[in-house]
Amino acid sequence: MKNTIILLFSAMLLFAAAPAIAQEEKADSIPPKPWKRTAGLGLDFAQLFQLNPRQGAGQNRIGVGGAVNMAAAYKKERLAWDNVALWQFGIQRLGTGVVAQGSVDKKIPFQKAIDELRVNSKVGYAMTKDSKLFYAADVSFLSQFTPTYAGDETFPGNFLTDIVGSGANSKLFSPATFTISAGFDFKPTKKLSLYYSPVGGKFIVVGNDAIAQLGVHGNPVTRDPLGNVIDYKKTFAGFGSLLRLSYADKFINERMSYGTGMVLFSNYLDNPQNIDIDWTNQFNFSIFKGLQATMLLNVFYDHDVLVQITDNTAPNGVSGLGRRVSLTQQFLLKYSLVF
Repeated sequence: MKNTIILLFSAMLLFAAAPAIAQEEKADSIPPKPWKRTAGLGLDFAQLFQLNPRQGAGQNRIGVGGAVNMAAAYKKERLAWDNVALWQFGIQRLGTGVVAQGSVDKKIPFQKAIDELRVNSKVGYAMTKDSKLFYAADVSFLSQFTPTYAGDETFPGNFLTDIVGSGANSKLFSPATFTISAGFDFKPTKKLSLYYSPVGGKFIVVGNDAIAQLGVHGNPVTRDPLGNVIDYKKTFAGFGSLLRLSYADKFINERMSYGTGMVLFSNYLDNPQNIDIDWTNQFNFSIFKGLQATMLLNVFYDHDVLVQITDNTAPNGVSGLGRRVSLTQQFLLKYSLVF
């Protein structure tokens, strides 16, 4: 399964980078190129160094992060193929020294801010030459690149290194969520797409046994009366109805743009009234050609996935795990290309 997903992801990027093919005709009758591709790189960086700081002056800080996005759209005659990939990543470290007195080998680690990898590919074939309705199929993938390790009560947080010896609580393909569906895609304008599948599959794969045994990523687990996991499965499979909405537009003489994508999924096999939501938003403002200020906002809810509950009165702002709506926001300076 892991190798299959890697091959699908690699194939999508290969096709996204493929050169467009255009027929050589007269200048006034050259058809549009079938491929339209864009890429963007956004970065954020913060650094503060103090040596022997005054009382109340604060502490050292270094933070790096960014987002990489790629999109490739193919349109020729009745065939349309849309591909999007996005990776958001960010880490930071506050202070210097070690995590506790005497632990000379346990330096204060970098803490995870965000690590999210998304890939989506949708292909459609118009019912007629001028139809806005397409027969379509859709594949999506969600995971992360780097492992995440939890701290403890004395030094809580999510880190890039294992400071307490508890092992990773997530990493690449643990978990990995992907959907496969077939249905109909309605494109009333170039800006809007409404895709609906009455027969879609949603799968959560947790490739690592120790991480699967945690029972927090949506894979099925069996618990004893005290809540301890006594049995687990590494794969969750759902079959249901999927709705995907995509919209993009530009404003203020094309200096500002907004793009959004929302996926709703209802599992016929288990509590279909619990709708899973994955909603991404991107706001861009052009500072000058190629350079943009970008804000990303994601909204996520899955009844089968436990998230960290934000509590500003708890250590590190987290009070256990539970079912909640998850919000993620990131601000970047981004350089974009269209080719």
